[in-house]
Order: sequence, then C-alpha cells, then structure tokens
Amino acid sequence: MLSKHGENTPIARNITATEVGNAAAFLLSDLSSGITGQTIYVDGGYNIQATSFD
Repeated sequence: MLSKHGENTPIARNITATEVGNAAAFLLSDLSSGITGQTIYVDGGYNIQATSFD
C-alpha cells in the first residue's frame, strides 16, 4: 500500500524518516525563527495534488 502511495506523489516515491527528521530539525533551529503558526507538509507533494487552478 505504501509503495502505491509514493507512486502518486509528484516526486514519485515515499518520504523517508530522515526527510521528516530534517524538517523537524529545521523547525527546531534558529533558521526557522520567522516561521510561526504554519502547517508544514513533508509528503512529497501529495497534499497539493487536490489543488485546482482552474
């Protein structure tokens, strides 16, 4: 099931635990000091597929 999910993302693969960890590390670092109250999706673009620009 997970392999099929990954095929349906713009990057055509599943996200790794390291990629999720990298996003978390960034948010915990001083580099993200200007980010507040946001939802950060680490999903290979899966979330944007339902967006329509018509």
